[in-house]
Amino acid sequence: MYEPVEIKGRKPIDVVEFESQHDPEESIQFVYYIKTNADLIETAKKVAEEETTGRWVGTKPVTETYLKAKADVSKVEVYGDGEGIIYVRSPIRNLNLDADLFYQLQMLSVGGPILEFVYYERVAYLDFELPPKVLERFPGPKFGVKRIREIIGLSDDTPIMGTIIKPCAGLTPEEVAEKCYEAALGGAVLIKDDEKMMGPDYCGMDEKIRLVRKALDEAERQTGKRVIYCPHIIARPDQIKSLVKRAMDLGATGVMFNAILANSLGVVEALASDPEIDVPIYVHSGGRSAMTTGPRRIDEVIWAKLVRLCGGDFYQIGVMGQFNVHVASLNPDMLLKLADVYRKPWGHLKETIPVTAGGLGVKNLGK
Repeated sequence: MYEPVEIKGRKPIDVVEFESQHDPEESIQFVYYIKTNADLIETAKKVAEEETTGRWVGTKPVTETYLKAKADVSKVEVYGDGEGIIYVRSPIRNLNLDADLFYQLQMLSVGGPILEFVYYERVAYLDFELPPKVLERFPGPKFGVKRIREIIGLSDDTPIMGTIIKPCAGLTPEEVAEKCYEAALGGAVLIKDDEKMMGPDYCGMDEKIRLVRKALDEAERQTGKRVIYCPHIIARPDQIKSLVKRAMDLGATGVMFNAILANSLGVVEALASDPEIDVPIYVHSGGRSAMTTGPRRIDEVIWAKLVRLCGGDFYQIGVMGQFNVHVASLNPDMLLKLADVYRKPWGHLKETIPVTAGGLGVKNLGK
């Protein structure tokens, strides 16, 4: 079972519960780990206050509107002096349900002072739970496992095998197409550009996609399996829709881009919500360990939930049994947890397909 690194192998020494003023159907629950030199309970209450209303300022009496808008603490699991996991209920009355909810969720959870203030030594944003009226506003993945298998022509008992084009740079469109053709004949049904393939003069996007499509059509004629090809889409947020549509017209059957450090998950959400964009989105995760590790961090579970909410169809989680490549692969329990987050029933959302890659080989494939 996955346990955050801060409490791994430990049990709480006390659990303090409070009666929240907020109905679970009308509030979002945020879960944080904190370690402070101050009083744990008072610090938890301060976190709840600072992440919603801030303290009341001025000499006039506190208003009812202010009090109803203020988050509160529903539970504290104590792990030591000034150390514990806190559960905060934040009312959705503070949100505009018709505006960008991904942005608002980020602002409400960690966009304020919680990762910035010095009145605690360590902090981790561990989890959140959404009420149905918020969850239903997110698009989620367009495809899910069932439709992806149908597109490829793959039975339920056959693994979805893929590959990433290598080397990362220095290939011509003809060479990329040849590698895709060979991979398809070898059984790959998902092929993506490497994140370092930026569409330089010697390997422009248009010619590359045209040649890859031609090569994969020939491979499909021989194997009977359609291959999803995800070229690397490089564009500003205001230009990415038009570029994705152009890639589709050229023959791309998927797209990929980094939504952690470069573009954002808000861009993923915009693409997933567009009915004219009917190809799966591979969300590249490079750089995530910079945010998921350290003394002030956002847990991998958060990113997994956000990717699924916003409509990512594929997301790389790591490799079981591989301990010398990626930071994300160091904790097998975490990999199982992420796979569960992506696949378990969650309202109306379809599944995100967890991708295992980076040091994968015959020795650890079965894991």
